[in-house]
Parts: sequence; structure tokens; C-alpha cells
Amino acid sequence: MKVVSFNVNSIRTRLHQMQTLVDTHKPDIIGLQETKVTDEDFPVDAIRDLGYELIYFGQKTHYGVALLSRLPFVDREYGFPGDDDNAQRRMVMGKFDIGGPEPLTVINGYFPQGENREHPMKFPAKRKYYADLDTYLQTTCKPSAPVLVIGDMNISPSDLDIGIGEPNRKRWLRDGKCSFLPEEREWLQKIEAWGLVDTFRALNPETDDVYSWFDYRSRGFDRDPKRGLRIDLIMASNPLVEKCVASGVDYDIRAMERPSDHAPVWTEFKL
Repeated sequence: MKVVSFNVNSIRTRLHQMQTLVDTHKPDIIGLQETKVTDEDFPVDAIRDLGYELIYFGQKTHYGVALLSRLPFVDREYGFPGDDDNAQRRMVMGKFDIGGPEPLTVINGYFPQGENREHPMKFPAKRKYYADLDTYLQTTCKPSAPVLVIGDMNISPSDLDIGIGEPNRKRWLRDGKCSFLPEEREWLQKIEAWGLVDTFRALNPETDDVYSWFDYRSRGFDRDPKRGLRIDLIMASNPLVEKCVASGVDYDIRAMERPSDHAPVWTEFKL
């Protein structure tokens, strides 16, 4: 089973990347983030033509998520249970039959970026999103069951995942800029403590030059060495970690014309 997470930064302008992604990886499940389209205008037919059933949850111009699968959905949810009608559309959940005693749960999220710890709205929103996810895991999922949390998590788990140069790393920390603040990592570590493992890091414990986001403005992807952050993750519960055989980031798709600023990340499981 191959799982991909991809922040497409507008699904309707990345269908060429989606075609290449499917041709290259033939994923069983794809989580998309930042689809930037209302549900009424989502390119459903184009995705079905790629061979997928899907659920999607979006709004105009900002945010938005979708979950694509070649496995039949046995359940689905849109947003966290406590969300109101004004909540940003950032999470979808699907359950799938993978032949075991319990279904596979996939939580696909576009986590808030946060901007800066001093921001009066964006930083608390990021903290709340991670708290809502932790509550959701604690109340509706079991770490002994197959669970995936995937998406643009907007946190680099360790300093191995930071590729913006040491002066910039120090400046971001000094200025309170989000992506690897100590408190952000505590939020991530809390869901790890529930029972999730970063699959890429589990298989690549020492790798320090692979990233998933590259700034358009500074042309971080085109520089040598590349400059970016690894903030897109596929996190798995232990029953899946034990069956994880490969994980990576697809730079070839990031190198295409008119790309997203993110590269797709993928993990393969031998079920």
C-alpha cells in the first residue's frame, strides 16, 4: 500500500502534477492539502479519471483538503467534531477496509502555519488545531489500530529537517517565526506520544538534506544545496510502522513547470 501526501497549492492548477504523481507512484491513497476551491468547483471528474474515489472539503481561495483512494471508503468525516460552520476547512478523515480486524483510519490535515508566536490569531489557531487533533486521537482512535495522520503539518520535527541555513534558523527562532519553535515541537511530540511515528524519519534516521517545502520567492528549490523545510509528514501508528518499507520525497514532481511550492511525500507499507 502506497500513501502520498501533497500540498498542491490549488488543485485546479496542479492537475498536470497530479497526472505525473499517479503515473509515477500509483498510490492507493492520496491526501491533498491547500486545494483552494469550493466543493461545488472541485475537479471531481478529473480526479475520478485518474482512478480514484474521493472526499473533499474546501472553500474559496484558501485552505481546503481532499482524500483520494483506490480502496472503498467505509466511513468519512469532515472537520473536527467541535468545529462550527465558520471553521476553516482543514481536515478530512476516511476509513478503509485493508483486510484486518480493524479498518485503516486516515486523517488528512492542512495544519495552520501560525506565522509568529506573537500573532494574536494565527498562532493560537495552530495550537488549537494540534490540541483538537490530540483530542480526536484520544477519543476516537486506538494506537493499537492502523492509523495514519498525513498532511502539511507546518512543523519541522527536528533540526535535521531544517535546510534554510544556520543564520536563518537562528533568526527565525529569535524572531518567533513559526515552523520549528520549541512549543510547536511540543505539540507535535504530544501526538507522537499518543502513538504516531514519522515514517520518513523512522527509515532515514540520519538524513539531513531532504525537504518538502521550498519558498518560491527565494527560489529555494533551484539553489545548490536546496533550501527548504521538511514539514509534510506521513505519521503512522505502530501496526503500520512495523510494515513500513520505504519513504521519500519526490523532487521530480517539484521540478515540473508551474509546480506547487511543496513536493509530494510518500510512504510504502507491505501489508
